[in-house]
This record gives sequence, structure tokens and C-alpha cells, in this order.
Amino acid sequence: MQAKKTKAELHDKDLLRYNRNIVLPEIDIDGQLTLSNSKVAVIGLGGLGCPAATYLASSGIGNICLVDFDSVSLSNLNRQVLFNENNISEDKVIAAKRNLNLLNSDTNIQTIPKKVDKNFDYNLLDNYDVIIDCTDNFQSRSYVNEISLHNKIPLISGAAIKFEGQVAIFRNDLTDSPCYRCLYPNLPQEAESCLDSGILGSVTGLVGMILATECVKLLCSIDDTLSNKLMLVDLKKNEFRTIKLSKDEKCKFCK
Repeated sequence: MQAKKTKAELHDKDLLRYNRNIVLPEIDIDGQLTLSNSKVAVIGLGGLGCPAATYLASSGIGNICLVDFDSVSLSNLNRQVLFNENNISEDKVIAAKRNLNLLNSDTNIQTIPKKVDKNFDYNLLDNYDVIIDCTDNFQSRSYVNEISLHNKIPLISGAAIKFEGQVAIFRNDLTDSPCYRCLYPNLPQEAESCLDSGILGSVTGLVGMILATECVKLLCSIDDTLSNKLMLVDLKKNEFRTIKLSKDEKCKFCK
């Protein structure tokens, strides 16, 4: 990760604002300095990206890049808690940046109002510490995986549908770790969507908070992250389970 700032760069208001973080021995002042100096890209400002970005900003992540091509609609508001009725028809990245800075004016927020597809410039995210994938389809997640591999950046990936969700960390900065395409070597042609199958808004909130928590843990080098693991959540049955992921030696993406 990036070099830490000196302790002198945490001001009195920072010590007060982030006191609950700092009193955690796993974070302390050095960890909070690391967070303030970190750069995190959040791709997708839907049900997962909204809570993830909110908790990243409130935790003191100093630099956040928001990537999304869409605008806010009324149907988003049951789960995309970063927006409100006044934001309808507004570009998501613009509304999200403004609302996040109302929460934390010290957060430096960059925006990329582009769709992540084969035409996306992978080098736009080459100097970030972590990428959080909050997109909502397999093809987009595959492109995000390629961006992460291209730039050798850890990837935290989330997904949710109905009452279920999942989170995994792919250490694409390391050569011996599995990538997203090791988990999904063949992308499903006809996958369920929230539009057709539904999604409970609070489920995306939980998954988004896990994404943000894992990001903080990763940046602060806290043990027991979901690195090379997949967490599966079923809130209808109140079940959580974690499985270990293995590298596919035949994977053409991370070989």
C-alpha cells in the first residue's frame, strides 16, 4: 500500500472525527493515516456502491474515485441510499460526489462518468490501492477483473439478489492468487437480474457495508480478510458461510 503520512498530518479535528476508529488497536493512529492517504475506486453506484462509498468516506478514506455511467431514477431509491428524490434524473457520479462531500468535506472525490466495457481505458485506475466492484452483471465484473489484473490492484467484488449476497477479495496484485475468472471461467449467458427477480434493499446495504469493511481491513493490513475467499450470505435463512478459493492454473486471464 501507499506510504503513510506523518502523525503531524492528523489534525485535532481528525482525532475527534475518527476517534472510534483510532481507539481500535487494529487501526490506531497509523492505520487512520494510512486510510487518509489511500485511494479507492468504487465501480458501480447501485445498491452496493452507495453504502460502500458512504462508509469509505465516513471511515476517512482520503481519495475515492466513483465510476458509473447512469443517472438516478425513482426505482433506485429503495436500495441506493446515497441518493434522494431531489437527485432523480441527475448523473449518479455527480449526485454521489456532492452527497458524500456533505458527509465528509475532506474526502477528495474523483468521478468517471463512463461505462466499464471493452472501450474503457484501464489506465484511468492505474494508481489506486483497491478497486471495489459493485457492478450488477457478470460481463461488467469480468471487465473490472481485467482492469484490476492490468494494474495489479486488489479487487473486492460484491453481488446481491433477492435475499442473498456474496463478497470476495481477489488479490490480483499477487501472481499466485485466484482472480474473478478463476471462480467464473464461463460467464453465465442468462443470469438472474434484480429487475426480474427482485432485491431487498437492506440486503444490498449489508453487502455494501461488508465491502467497505473488507477494504478498510485490507488497507490497514488487518488479519482475517476475505482474501482468496468467498463469503455467501442468505438473509432469508440467516446463514453466512465462507469458502476458500483456488487459482485455476488454466485461467487465461491471470496466467
